[in-house]
Amino acid sequence: MSKHVFITGGGGLIGLTLARDLVSHGYKITLFDLAEQFSRRQREVDELVASGAVSIAIGTIMDRWAVTLAAQGCDSAVHLAAMLGVKRTEDNRLLCMDINVNGTDNVLNACVQNRIEHVILASSSEVYGEPTYNPVHEGVETKGKTVYAVSKLATEELVKGYHQIHPDLNYTIVRFFNTYGEGQVAQFVVSKFVKRVLDGKNPQVYGDGSQTRSYCHVNDTVEGLRAILERPVALNRVFNIGNSVEKFTLKEVAQKVIDLVAPDKGLSVEIVPFEESDRTPEREIITRYCDNSLAVKELGLNPKVSLDEGIRRIAASVIHEDWADR
Repeated sequence: MSKHVFITGGGGLIGLTLARDLVSHGYKITLFDLAEQFSRRQREVDELVASGAVSIAIGTIMDRWAVTLAAQGCDSAVHLAAMLGVKRTEDNRLLCMDINVNGTDNVLNACVQNRIEHVILASSSEVYGEPTYNPVHEGVETKGKTVYAVSKLATEELVKGYHQIHPDLNYTIVRFFNTYGEGQVAQFVVSKFVKRVLDGKNPQVYGDGSQTRSYCHVNDTVEGLRAILERPVALNRVFNIGNSVEKFTLKEVAQKVIDLVAPDKGLSVEIVPFEESDRTPEREIITRYCDNSLAVKELGLNPKVSLDEGIRRIAASVIHEDWADR
């Protein structure tokens, strides 16, 4: 079993939560990310470092040499770093492809150079586009409906290609379904709704609000990642990581936030037409929710945090308005 894990995107929501979980299970960790990412959650970072089991490496995955140096001494890697966000990626298509594809190539090269035995690649439910079947299982065809989805599909093929040439580097591809949690930037839907309601503003839903998703709290996502590190059955396979128990429309999520966070403030869900938003009908996914039965069977995944509880936790946390500087 791996005992020293290299985590890119280590200052983000999943990275820091995973680090805390792994440290509690006896792992050593190297977190790699931008300085701005770490500084946003400095108290948590300091606590992890004080444990004696976590080291911090500052850098970008676009720096091939920096990634390679930072990964020294590790035997597994979890590659979470990526360019995210609908408007952000659509407005910066080349940059999105550069960071997500070439950055992943740098990380995989670092794994080979350091004889790392297993890399977990963070992909996304976005690779299914508007799925032909719901709930979405791993065998549903993939579609590149957005530049972000295309970049993630490319990284999936990249990691498979590295394994072909370097068979000692095993991989697991995880397709996250709407991971959310406390500390997440308010460019993601649940945190955005919570922040607006805390600020006394109506949560805004784009389109008609019927878009249906399943949401997975970061603690449950991390449970799946640790199981992948510990179970050989996960090697060289693809897993959906999400919560199959609950699914909601965006309008339902927004109303939940009002009811749980500010029920007496007179707020209501505000419907915003696509033409008045940063989204377009052409790239919007109407219905996509998770079938996690493979992860339940093979990894023992058992999501426990309800959306109601997750919303309460976000409301009690610090919510940053925008992304950290690249």
